[in-house]
Amino acid sequence: MDVFEEPFYKMIKNFSHLIGQWPYQSSRKKFTIVTLIWIAFFMQFIPQIIAIVIHFDDRDVLFEAFSSMVIDFAFIIKYLNAIYRAGLMKELWESIRRDWTLLLNDVEKRTLQHHANLGNFFSMGYAGLAYMSTTIFVTEPIFPRIVNIFVETNETIPLKLALPLEYIIIDIDKHYWLILTITNIFVFNIIIVIISCDIVLITFVQHVCGLFAVVGCRLESTPFDENYLEGQKGEDFLSNSNDIPYKHLVSCIKGHKRALEYAERLERAYTLSNGIVSGLNAPVMSITGFLMITESSTIEQLLKYATFAISQMSHLFFLCFMSQRLADMSLRIQENIGNATWYNNSLKSQKLLVLMLMRSQVPCKLTAAKLMDLFIENFAVVVKTFASYITMLLSM
Repeated sequence: MDVFEEPFYKMIKNFSHLIGQWPYQSSRKKFTIVTLIWIAFFMQFIPQIIAIVIHFDDRDVLFEAFSSMVIDFAFIIKYLNAIYRAGLMKELWESIRRDWTLLLNDVEKRTLQHHANLGNFFSMGYAGLAYMSTTIFVTEPIFPRIVNIFVETNETIPLKLALPLEYIIIDIDKHYWLILTITNIFVFNIIIVIISCDIVLITFVQHVCGLFAVVGCRLESTPFDENYLEGQKGEDFLSNSNDIPYKHLVSCIKGHKRALEYAERLERAYTLSNGIVSGLNAPVMSITGFLMITESSTIEQLLKYATFAISQMSHLFFLCFMSQRLADMSLRIQENIGNATWYNNSLKSQKLLVLMLMRSQVPCKLTAAKLMDLFIENFAVVVKTFASYITMLLSM
């Protein structure tokens, strides 16, 4: 059975199909889906630009439009990156398929499967949080109407949309519910693309973490000559050597090299998009926090802005968290080498371990356009910057 039919890859496969970025889709189907997604995007993006032009002297509208437009820019960056890097993405998917065929035993299979399941768990949690936040965001305009059903008031409820939009040729008073429904669909169109691109990254990161874990298992199970497990695949070993631990360590080095190459391709595929999105995060979180403090006159507005701010912060945390996991797993190889029975091996086997030990001292990581390492400690720095920006805006 194809590995991508396994339950832990079902979710990412379905999401990739949904946005036309599954590498094994037909070209015609991809083109159709991508075209429809861009049409839906511009039907929301252009009215937002018009609203900014019309209400240019209204600071509240400008701030709200700017915050939501950054999500639009994140959509553009992530989707264009997925389309432009489609060839590299396909290589990463092909590597996943090939790596599953190179496992030597059931222990390694369970190890890689554990990390794939963990990636699926992270993906479900991330998607669930994003959908919940989006639902709260788009229902804010109709929340007072829902409350009014149970608690009648004499207040006039304004006809609002979730985003500052201006459809010049359509009368919003006559077609409010139709426009509200369509614009909310457009918002979910953007969010689905962002979620899909991000859970692809989660899947890739968890796979390379699994590769490092598999190498660690191999290192810690380095055999003695008398109890070496027969029946393991021979293509990864040096056939001209009778030193069985040496041959086993050669397979470890080859597995380590595959993991390092995968991590390098992964960084190359995402570094630019991560850099641009991360660069936008601090100012956007600051403006959202500013709006939450100054413009939240009702509970639904406070909930809307708070959810939006938490979502932006969670997105940056997700990038840093995944990069931190990648770094931690790549550094753990040193610990695995220490746990191996290297002292009972031949000198040439020990020299192989020295080379691997030297390389494993440099962590694999994701970066923001090579300018900032996406680690948890740097996430804390960004949050401090975000707080400083809010203070500055409040003093204006």
